[in-house]
Amino acid sequence: MLTEKSIRDELEHEPFKPLRFHLVSGKTVDVVRENSAWPLGDRLLVFRNPAPRGVGAEGYDVIAYNNIERIEQLDIGKRNDPKRKHAS
Repeated sequence: MLTEKSIRDELEHEPFKPLRFHLVSGKTVDVVRENSAWPLGDRLLVFRNPAPRGVGAEGYDVIAYNNIERIEQLDIGKRNDPKRKHAS
């Protein structure tokens, strides 16, 4: 089972890395921006589609830690294109 410390460690990673929380229900919840998810004792507060400057969100989810099966780091924004040439 995940703990508040293990979740906080993932959320506070420097530099921030986008995360996907896999829930026991099969649903996934993505955290793609820094400061858009907050540990709250035995639950996690996650803002849905937060505004870039933290001025709002479409809503939020509250997830009990025991409902989180695993955490995956996402490679959002990284290109893995072998045809791309570097400037010389």
